[in-house]
Amino acid sequence: MPGITWHTVPGAPRGRLAGLASPMPLVAARHETPAYHATLKELAAQGPWDAVVVDQYGMGWVLRQKEIFQGDPVFVFITHDHEESVTGMQWRDNTASVGKRLYLGQNYLKTRWFERWIARNSDLVTTITQHDAELFGANAPGVPMLPLVPGYDGVRVAERTIGPETPRAVVLFGSYRWSAKQANLKIFLDQADPVMARAGVEIRVVGDMPADFRRTLEGRYKAARFTGFVDDPAPHLAAARMAVVAEPIGGGFKMKLLEYVFNRVPVAGLTVCASGLPDSVQAEMLLEPEMPGLLQAVLKRIDDPAALNLQQQRAFIAAEHAFDWRDRGRLLCDAIQERRGALRPGVEAPYAAVGTAV
Repeated sequence: MPGITWHTVPGAPRGRLAGLASPMPLVAARHETPAYHATLKELAAQGPWDAVVVDQYGMGWVLRQKEIFQGDPVFVFITHDHEESVTGMQWRDNTASVGKRLYLGQNYLKTRWFERWIARNSDLVTTITQHDAELFGANAPGVPMLPLVPGYDGVRVAERTIGPETPRAVVLFGSYRWSAKQANLKIFLDQADPVMARAGVEIRVVGDMPADFRRTLEGRYKAARFTGFVDDPAPHLAAARMAVVAEPIGGGFKMKLLEYVFNRVPVAGLTVCASGLPDSVQAEMLLEPEMPGLLQAVLKRIDDPAALNLQQQRAFIAAEHAFDWRDRGRLLCDAIQERRGALRPGVEAPYAAVGTAV
C-alpha cells in the first residue's frame, strides 16, 4: 500500500518454555526477542515520530522502551479484545483438565496485570466496542478511550435468493487453532448437535483446526460436518441457509458477522456476540441471550425461505454504509493529533509518521 513501509523482523519467537518463565503472558514473552529489540532500536532512532502504535497486548513490552523514540511521540495501544476478560473466561472453563486450568490460571493473572499496565502507560487506547472501552477505562483512569468498530473491505454479494433447493444447513466459519475458539465450538456442538440431528439440519464447520482436534469432533457428533481451511469461502456461504455465531467465551467484535452479512447469509447468534454492531444491523439478526433459545429460533426460521431472504436483504442494507475503513482512519488520526496537542503543546514533528509494532 502506498505510504506504508514494512520492516520484517528476522528470526522466530521464543519457545513456549521460555515464555512460561516470563512475568508477561505467553504471547508477549514469545515475541520479545533480541532481534525485535534491535529492529525497534534502529527504527526508533530514525524519527522524530508523531506516534507509535502498539498493535495488541502481545507487543506491550514496547512501552518499556519509550525513551528510545525520537520526537516525543504519542503512544497508542490498539486493542483487539479485552484480553483480561477472555483469559478469565478460559480459566473458568470447567471442561478443561486440571493441568490446563493451572496453565490458563497463571496466564490469566499475567494477562490481567500486563494489559492493565499497557493501558495505563499509553496516551490513547482504541477498542473495537464501547463495552471494551468501559472495561479498559475502569482500570486506566485518565487515559482517553477511542471505540473504533472495524471496517469492512471484503466481498459484497450483489444479490442472493435462498430457496427450497438451498441445503438445510447452518454454517460456522472460524479459525480453531486457539484454545478459546476450540472451547466455544465444543460448547456449541454439545448443545446444538443433538437438536439439529433430530431436525435433519446439518452443521457445517469451516476453518483451520488441528488434525487431532478434528478427528475427536468427527467421532463425537452426528449433524456436524468439518471442512478445513478454504481459500474461497463463497461456495460454503452460498450453500447454507443460515450462519450461527455462538461464542460465549471471549468478547470483542466478531468480524465474521460482516462476512456473513455482506455475503447475504442470514445470521443467528447469541446476543453477546453482536456487541459493537449498530442497532440497525442487530435488528436484522436472530439474537438470543441463551443457547436453547437460539437453537429454537434457528429451527423456526430455517424452513421459511421468504423470511430468510427478507432478513439477509435488510441486514445488507442496514450495514451497507456503516463500515468504511476511511472513517476509522480519520477518527484515529484526529484522536492522535488531539492527544499530541494536549500532551506536547508546541511540539511539531517535521512529518506525520506512525510507527507500528505488530
